[in-house]
Amino acid sequence: MQEQGVTRLLKVGWLGNAKMVLTTYETLRDLEFSLAAQKWSIMVCDESQKIKNPNAMVTRAAKKQNVQFKIACTGTPVENTLADLWCTYDFIQPGLLGALNEFGKKYRRPIEAKTDQQKCMVEELRAIIKPQIIRRTKKEVAKDLPAKIESPDCQSLPISDHQRKLYAHAISIFKNRDSVDQATSFTSHLGLIQYLRRLCSDPRKIGHQWCDNDNIEEILQTSPKMLWLMRALNEIKQKDEKVIIFCEFRDLQRTLRHCIANRFSITPDIINGDTSASSSNDNSRQKRLKIFQEKPGFGVIVLSPLAVGFGVNIQAANHVIHFTRPWNPAKEDQATDRAYRIGQTKDVYVYYPIITADDFITFDSKLDTLLKLKRELATDMLNGAGDVSAADFGDLQDIGGSSLFANEAIDDDSLCSMQADAFEAFCALLWSKMGYKSYKTPHSGDQGIDVVAINANQGVLLQCKTSSEKGKRLPYNAVYEVVGGKVTYAQKHPGVKFSMSVATNQYFNPTAKNQAALHEVELYDRGSLADLLKKYPVKHLELEQFMAVFGMIS
Repeated sequence: MQEQGVTRLLKVGWLGNAKMVLTTYETLRDLEFSLAAQKWSIMVCDESQKIKNPNAMVTRAAKKQNVQFKIACTGTPVENTLADLWCTYDFIQPGLLGALNEFGKKYRRPIEAKTDQQKCMVEELRAIIKPQIIRRTKKEVAKDLPAKIESPDCQSLPISDHQRKLYAHAISIFKNRDSVDQATSFTSHLGLIQYLRRLCSDPRKIGHQWCDNDNIEEILQTSPKMLWLMRALNEIKQKDEKVIIFCEFRDLQRTLRHCIANRFSITPDIINGDTSASSSNDNSRQKRLKIFQEKPGFGVIVLSPLAVGFGVNIQAANHVIHFTRPWNPAKEDQATDRAYRIGQTKDVYVYYPIITADDFITFDSKLDTLLKLKRELATDMLNGAGDVSAADFGDLQDIGGSSLFANEAIDDDSLCSMQADAFEAFCALLWSKMGYKSYKTPHSGDQGIDVVAINANQGVLLQCKTSSEKGKRLPYNAVYEVVGGKVTYAQKHPGVKFSMSVATNQYFNPTAKNQAALHEVELYDRGSLADLLKKYPVKHLELEQFMAVFGMIS
């Protein structure tokens, strides 16, 4: 069995007389074959958004179980796209929504439906899934649940002079990035956005992070959020109540612990991705949460929303502070619900500290606006919340209120100066704008294909060639490369009829054009790509975000 890749199996008769098995998604994945060999009457997947990715091993393991009746429980059936919903239904009733590629082509989220036909298809989808849905709000299930109260007092914290200087300095570096050292500059919009996000919660110079010798008074003078937090914790301490602080940056988690320990003579526990989830570990996540829950009186715990955003109960706390905020309101709400859940006996207070300025909209303010908008859209189950994207910050403001990013569309000049990685990503993004599901192939072993684009049973295989020499006419080599790679990708995607194309940010020489015509390869040069961009605009921020997803930029 080890030769076949199966290394972990349960002993024969492991179930014994048990009538019920409680397990985790990770265990289901690891012991997939032993669990699939057992016949089950009912399988209940709590927090079923964990199996929303059709290609994830844990999703495949869940779908392979031999089960008569399946139940999926989730508060967020659609987190990003309708593919999340499709995957859930493919688990509970395979085939109901058809094949994924056809489903994606046929149905749209309500917010995306523009034509009468698209809106009609949305209603058709609602009708199909309705018989399999039981939807209840928390208030409907637990009528005696106390109130959830959003505190407005922390949502307009004036930016400090120190923060303002760092904000202006970072923007200046970004705007002059072509004339300064690349090692100390922001080479992309995404890099600047990530820094400004961090700056609002932790105002340090670029590259500087927490250390044991940080001066508490200096931190409080420069960080309005930290100063507000100390005052808020003092008020909560007077009530003898407990607090959860959500923060995803690990060194900032340590800064929070450092400041709280100094001010309140308690050392908050930190639970993040490094904390063991295994119940057999003496220092496990659950055991540490239990200690926090059971210790009487005032207490503070710092949690990563990624590691402890769902699946745990912390009703002993009735104050939830989102010191940093995630990109998705559904994930933020899931984190809040660690305290606001059945079993809570006190009103739960939720805090979103936001750095603001009188003369411009800060990153914090912009993110808050975007999260509110997505949260409102998510009241329709089919919309989902979706992640805030870099492109959503295209109108982010500079100090003084002017536009920070032009969020300009890629034009002919931009194409001409593109490097190879960016051009390949650009082609994948452009073809996706034209209705294809596109992906970039790996750098090595791509068989002469850089981008694969598929729409139902039609596809395009792209070889992408770049040159920094303006007006250069490229030879025919790329034509042969894409022809040679067609067989490989036809085998990878059976049933898809592929055409072949070569794209360049410059031009092709006559031989390349002759060879392309001979082998039925379509050529896209700088001019024809510019024409496509007029119909299907691609913005710089969109391209950077696409590249970040594939790990091409940080």
